[in-house]
Amino acid sequence: MRLGSTWKVALPVAVGLVAAGAMAFAAAAPASSVLLKGPIYGNIPGVTVRGVAAAPAPWVVDGTVTLTRTHLTASGTWLVIPSGYLGTGAAVPKKLVGTTADVPKVVADITFANGKSVITAPVTLSKTGAFSFNVNLNLSTSVADPVVLIGPPGKPKGSIDAWFASTNFLQAYGTATPSMIKSWTTPSTTTTTKSSSGGGGGY
Repeated sequence: MRLGSTWKVALPVAVGLVAAGAMAFAAAAPASSVLLKGPIYGNIPGVTVRGVAAAPAPWVVDGTVTLTRTHLTASGTWLVIPSGYLGTGAAVPKKLVGTTADVPKVVADITFANGKSVITAPVTLSKTGAFSFNVNLNLSTSVADPVVLIGPPGKPKGSIDAWFASTNFLQAYGTATPSMIKSWTTPSTTTTTKSSSGGGGGY
């Protein structure tokens, strides 16, 4: 009986301590510490992102990234070349469709709008396009607008050769907002002079 009653008293105390510890941990790691969290997208041949050119073949992927100032986790499956067209406009060769083109490893290039990028050590890319990163970091508090690129390691060591997949570098572009459209369509007192050619400027 004594043992049973002691257990009954100790249990709520232990639960309270665990709850208090969890609250303290949550306070130490606010949601704002997450710099980037979301899906990874396949590349767009011919597009260069922060100085890194896309691979000449298209790639697809199913994966996600979470980035904080102290940690990167990124994983995916089916990072492979689909049917479609190369950057040259030629069709992707049938022998490459659904494959990794025998690329054995990939790196993650963590880029910023205002600082030097950080490139991880290479990880294995499986034959089916599976990969996983789990990397400790020590990023400056001043870094902003991260974009994570994934691709084969380059030469020299510590570089990336091209990007196969990326977080959403287009998220800040290409979307019209009501305030934006209003600012363009509100009548202005400025006199507008028509083009003598009568055309649309070639756009």
